[in-house]
Amino acid sequence: MSSARLSALAAAPLAAIAIACGVDSYVYTGRFYVEGRDCLATESSIEVVAGDPAPENCTPTCLVQQTTPDRETRVYVSTTCPPHPYGFDTSGADPRCARALAAFARSDTCLLDGGSSSPAPAPAPPSDAGGDAGAD
Repeated sequence: MSSARLSALAAAPLAAIAIACGVDSYVYTGRFYVEGRDCLATESSIEVVAGDPAPENCTPTCLVQQTTPDRETRVYVSTTCPPHPYGFDTSGADPRCARALAAFARSDTCLLDGGSSSPAPAPAPPSDAGGDAGAD
């Protein structure tokens, strides 16, 4: 096989990527909420969105992915401005949204060792509101 033909074959995947992510689209980013650990993964791509790149300095938004192949709903937090990707609920109605946004507010990133960078405070123990009922 000639070197010109090899060069053309090597360039084909790059051309396909350039077409798929053309100048009229951008990568919408966010942080995945790890519910069992109550922390967020590092920022990653969520979806390729049509249009010019959006600013990434908007109010944190909870996005619940509704269209996963395994029929699970995944929760993300993003500061990328609208338009939001198709197939995501941004109403904040999912009960996980409050916890995901709280993890974002405290900058809580999941760590490889199973911990997190800024865990939520432990709940306060129940108070003994009754005291010693028999003491006078």
